[in-house]
Amino acid sequence: MATSLKAPIIPPSALIQSKQPPALKEELTMKYYSDDLVTGYIYAKHRDDDSTRIDLPHYITVIENILTLSDRITDAVLRGTDGRLGHLDESQASSVVIEPPVCTLHHILGELSCKETGIERAHEVTLKIFEILTNYPWEAKAALTLIAFATDYGDLWHLYQYSQIDSLAKSLAIIKRVATLKKHLDSLRYRQVVVSPNSLINSCLKAIKYMNQIREFSKYDVKELPELPSALRQIPLITYWVIHTIVASGIELSTYLSETENQPQKYLNELSEKIAIVLSVLEKHLDAIREQFEDVDLYRWLVDHIDHYHTDITLVIPKLLTGKIEAKPLIDGSTLREVSIQESLAGKNVILVISELSISEEDIKALHHVYNELKRDNKYEIVWIPIIPERYLEEDRRRYEYLRSTMKWYSIQFTTRIAGMRYIEEKWQFREDPLVVVLNPQSKVEFTNAIHLIRVWGTEAIPFTHNRTDYLLRKHWPESTLVKFTHQPRLLSWFNQEKSILFYGGKDPKWIQQFEERTEILKSDPLIIEGRSFEIVRIGKNARGEEDPALMARFWTTQWAYFIIKSQLKGSSASETTEDILRLISYENENGWVVLTVGPAPLLVGRGFLILRLLEDFPKWKQTLRLKGFPDAFREYFNELAAKNHQCDRVILPGFSGWIPMIVNCPECPRFMETGISFKCCHGGSLI
Repeated sequence: MATSLKAPIIPPSALIQSKQPPALKEELTMKYYSDDLVTGYIYAKHRDDDSTRIDLPHYITVIENILTLSDRITDAVLRGTDGRLGHLDESQASSVVIEPPVCTLHHILGELSCKETGIERAHEVTLKIFEILTNYPWEAKAALTLIAFATDYGDLWHLYQYSQIDSLAKSLAIIKRVATLKKHLDSLRYRQVVVSPNSLINSCLKAIKYMNQIREFSKYDVKELPELPSALRQIPLITYWVIHTIVASGIELSTYLSETENQPQKYLNELSEKIAIVLSVLEKHLDAIREQFEDVDLYRWLVDHIDHYHTDITLVIPKLLTGKIEAKPLIDGSTLREVSIQESLAGKNVILVISELSISEEDIKALHHVYNELKRDNKYEIVWIPIIPERYLEEDRRRYEYLRSTMKWYSIQFTTRIAGMRYIEEKWQFREDPLVVVLNPQSKVEFTNAIHLIRVWGTEAIPFTHNRTDYLLRKHWPESTLVKFTHQPRLLSWFNQEKSILFYGGKDPKWIQQFEERTEILKSDPLIIEGRSFEIVRIGKNARGEEDPALMARFWTTQWAYFIIKSQLKGSSASETTEDILRLISYENENGWVVLTVGPAPLLVGRGFLILRLLEDFPKWKQTLRLKGFPDAFREYFNELAAKNHQCDRVILPGFSGWIPMIVNCPECPRFMETGISFKCCHGGSLI
């Protein structure tokens, strides 16, 4: 429903004063009162004012009681019992107390009756009621208008009920012509306005209830309920149409009592359609707000029961998945049968693998190794939580079925909504990359994102604790991140002998060739042959000696994983190791790079063009080999070249899940690296 503040196109006076044939006048229907036009009328003089407040829930209760009991009388009349009701029990009597503005209600009631029929007059009266109720909030304006109508309507049928036994009531009923109203009870028009559950008046009451419920949510932070501002913006316009409908209903009631010309049927039909649209809009807003509120409530529950007051894993997992204590059974990848969460996870450490359907075969393969190792002592279970697009395609379902068929561990059933997604995204920081969270049986997080541990150390990282990670980090990083990407059978022997080793790789085959040729020249030099030899080890070739892009992709993923683990546990600027590996990562798209180690201990990480320059300049520094060993002489001359050819690095952090460092030192200088922000649409497709 549009709420733009546009100036009125047709002034009300022009509509009211127009002298047109009756047939044409009936054609001036609600299409002349667009939402934009009406909004212009409203905001020309009115703003949301709560200087005079009412207890809206109590008013709603009183209105509902009046209409309900009045309808019971009319039902009794239609059944032929003359509207006589039995004694009301306590449940039928209202105990709610309100203090209505009596004079204001009389003023409104005077506007609701004995007016000219049709939309023009109803519009004019509606604006007049807005002026009467200027100091009330929007939904209070609607409630006071409806209680004025309900007071008159209820009074009519109350007098009719007691007119059979009370002479005063009989006289008052005659004056108010209640008997005349009785003649219209079984007409479709009367039921359209008042009696039926979907009548205009009952729809107005329902709309007021919805507006009150929306306003109740306004005490919460709009950041947590993003639908709320949009819903609140609709209330002034909806208030107009509710009051307009009440006015039209009041005028219609007057025509029954005075036996004058009724409202145009087309107009009443259009009002019915309009109020139905109003209710639909309110219901959609409320559904969205309630869903968001449920997410907020669930988020707070998960924070309490995972982060603070640790709760049994069999209670937390269902809440995380569905928002309820009970969830659909899991699928056992080994037997393909459904098993309950209680049956499968009670008393176990649980490893949650949370991923999009794009999870790589390599990660699944690594998880299989972990699974096989964990099953030996039966203390751990793995559960796959796939993140399915809300608007999924059939190929997404097929991909899910395929991935599930490759997994021996538990999987949740196909679903497009994970209830605790906000917690997963905000507390565990799920992004595009798989997230592996390790929970103990009481739902305490033992490790936030073990995927990085698995990518670097595989089954060695079990049981995925900080103590185990500290132990693994005591190794030199080349031993953890370089060895598995080469097929040099003598490498471990060279480590033990503490030989100088040049690990190398790069994008440019020409650079690779030049590096290999020049290192061969060095190796033939007498000074090198005299016990100062070194070895070179190529990164990126498979067991057959062929270039392997997939192997290199895993290589860089492993470097990132080590960097994130080291940064998270040790601090991004507190470790020379972290700077070394970050420097290597920054060379991912370089023509070439080299890592110099003595045994497994790293000594230098160098950019390709400087390494070639160093090898070309060997005659300039080879004499230092007489005083120093090869690695020290190599590093000393490299540092001289680097100082003359300073070039800071640029690193683009991929969309890894879990904690990532926000402040990083440049590996080439002591300054913090500049941080940038990029945005990517989550719906996929090309970006413009």
